Amino acid sequence: MFPAFPLITTLGTILLLIVFIAVSVWVALDARARGNPHPLFWAVFAPLSGVLLLYYVGWWRRKHDRERSPSRREQYAAVVAVAGVGGFLVSAVVLPPDPVSQMLFWPVAFVACLPVAYWLIVRRHITP
Repeated sequence: MFPAFPLITTLGTILLLIVFIAVSVWVALDARARGNPHPLFWAVFAPLSGVLLLYYVGWWRRKHDRERSPSRREQYAAVVAVAGVGGFLVSAVVLPPDPVSQMLFWPVAFVACLPVAYWLIVRRHITP
């Protein structure tokens, strides 16, 4: 067995939990800002179900306007969520379907996606 396998799986699991929590926080804060009476429903079930998350991002958000601008906490949670999902997609597309190599590369891709996600989310909301 690969000697660093426990370390890799621990790091990947911690990163997965961090991204999961970031997606939950972002969905809850965004749903609350859009006037949803049950933002915790979205926060719990949207990250658990990819279909519900796609529904929330692709359809529900577009039909409901924001009542207030995004807070810093919401923006940073969105940055971590987008970088986590983006890093996972990059590692899934670029690497062979080997879970060990994907777990090795996902944290690297996550760190590489952080500046891009920050630029996409935080920088476009800063007013001069």
